[in-house]
Order: sequence, then structure tokens, then C-alpha cells
Amino acid sequence: MSDALSADQLKLRLAMAERAAREAGRLLLAHYGRRDRLAIEQKGLNDFVSNADREAEEAIAAILTPAFLKDGFLGEETGASAVEGAEFVWCVDPLDGTTNFLKGAHNWCVSIGLWSKGEPVLGVIYDPLRDELFTGAQGVSTTVNGVPVALSAIDRLDRTRLGMGHNHRVPPADFAADAERLFTAGGSFSQVGAGALMLAYVSAGRVDGYFERHMWPWDAVAGLALIKAAGGRFTAYPAGRASLAAGGLVLASGAGLFDPLSALFGMA
Repeated sequence: MSDALSADQLKLRLAMAERAAREAGRLLLAHYGRRDRLAIEQKGLNDFVSNADREAEEAIAAILTPAFLKDGFLGEETGASAVEGAEFVWCVDPLDGTTNFLKGAHNWCVSIGLWSKGEPVLGVIYDPLRDELFTGAQGVSTTVNGVPVALSAIDRLDRTRLGMGHNHRVPPADFAADAERLFTAGGSFSQVGAGALMLAYVSAGRVDGYFERHMWPWDAVAGLALIKAAGGRFTAYPAGRASLAAGGLVLASGAGLFDPLSALFGMA
């Protein structure tokens, strides 16, 4: 396959992913205004799903799957479909930040990433409440609502405002130790309860980097693609020989901060 054809394929997929993200966002906003009517289930420790999540994922699949019949699909709510051997795999979280959504808080988003040949190649993250669409792909610089953005230029830990995520797949003591390392180095962190959105913020320079010891691909791939398209760096994802579906550790930032962060968290 030629480079030109690859670029054409990515641009077509980017346009369709933008359309799918906005359609999912439209559905989610409608549900957000009537949250008391949602059917809510608990999947695990502090991990919830509602019919809003499922309907949004169905809407995304309804746009992407017929358009790209040979692509795989890995969704948080529907699982894997035709992933094995596919050149392109869509990694979709229809609603990252479900708890925020259900509580009527901000900081939730639609995350659509594309994986190909062992790397993230396209990302679309949509924040419907703020009507912010983050887009980027291999050969296509990252933008927010069409306006180019830049990563943070911070390169010192004592000036760092990091995004950090935690989940119950990682021992609380590990998170506490990571936070202590950052504080001791003079840095600080914030959490918003939506890792995909925080990765989008890294790509736009709103936080200096992001660290989480485990992220699923539907939360990570889109944001990593945005950071890559913006010129940032991140650790190998997933590490070693782990399958894409297994997910893994995420450490991402601008180029100047990546090595200090890697050393701080034992990745160097």
C-alpha cells in the first residue's frame, strides 16, 4: 500500500470519526438533560454503565462499520469485532467519564481512536458540553475545532502540572507512591475522572503530561494519537508483547518533559 493511499485512507477515516463523535455527542447531550430516566448498571468497583453509553456506541458503530467493512472494532461496551488480522482497528469509548455524566458534572467525552500496525494513527475526542472537538492523525496536526494547538513546553518537574489517573486495577499504594514522587520533585497533579479527556488536554497544552498505570485501549488510543500528531512522546503502548485489548501503562507529555517523567516513575 502506497504512502499516498495510506494518507487518503486516514483522511477519510478522520472525517467519518468526526461525524461519529458528533452524533454520539448529540445523543449523550439529550440523555444528559434527562439523567433521572437512565437505566444504570454497576460493572465493577465504582464503574458504571447506562443505556446512554450503549446507545452512543451503537451510533458510532452504525457510522464507522458500514463505511469500513474490513476494519476491526474494539468498544468498551460491545467488545471486539473482527479485530484479528485487521489493518485498522477502531478503539471506542462512547462515554469516558460516565460517573461525571451521571452526577451532572462536566468532564466527560466521546473517544474514537484508530490503531494500525502496532501504533495509534488517528484520534478524535469530543467534549459535547463545551463543544470542543480534538482531532489529529498521522500526517495531520492536532487541532481543537479546527484551530492548531501546541503541547506544553515545560521541561522541569518543579513546574509541572500533571494529569494522573487511578482505577481499581492498580493497588492504591502504587498510586500514592507515584503521587509522593511527583510532590517530592516539586510537581503537582489534577484528576478529572476522564482519562481520554486528560490526554486530549495534553495534546493541547492544557496539562503538561499524563500518567496512569493502566488504561484500556478505548480510553488511550485516541488521546495518544492526538499527542503523537502534536509532536509529543509516550511510552510503548501496550508494553512488551501484551495484546492491544489488554491495555497497559500510559505516560505521555511534550518532548522536553518526557525523560524527566520517565525517570521519576521508573520507566527510564
